Amino acid sequence: MSQENRETPPPPAVEAEASPAVPPEESRPWYYQFWFLYPMIPFWPLWSILIIRSPWHNGLVMGALAWAWLIVGGGLTYFRMQEGGTVALSTLAWIAPGLLFTVIVQAHWIRNRRRIMETARAAPSPAAGTEAPSSRSRRALRRRSRGRR
Repeated sequence: MSQENRETPPPPAVEAEASPAVPPEESRPWYYQFWFLYPMIPFWPLWSILIIRSPWHNGLVMGALAWAWLIVGGGLTYFRMQEGGTVALSTLAWIAPGLLFTVIVQAHWIRNRRRIMETARAAPSPAAGTEAPSSRSRRALRRRSRGRR
């Protein structure tokens, strides 16, 4: 029995159901557009929460950076608040705009999320012939090409 018969990729319908639908780029709200997202990195909790909750930014690197920024910033804030006095007040003044922006943006996202995700479900899926091969089928192709050498 050949290698390609043993490793058959799942049908396209199963792959489409397993992966969450990503909304089209034109349906991005203002707070997920790059002109807003990148300058918001210094506003401590905002950028990380936007990246973590975003359907457009679901990569491992961006997610890891967002979690690291959130955890490290939270730890620094906690330890600085323990010192008290002017250090605690300056820390509070530093994180207050980010907290305010986070509350505003998340209120917008909660209100508009259903509409945005419905546009992703309503968007036509790509034809079966134009889909990129899955990583599993790419691995099988590499194995077959190594065996021919």
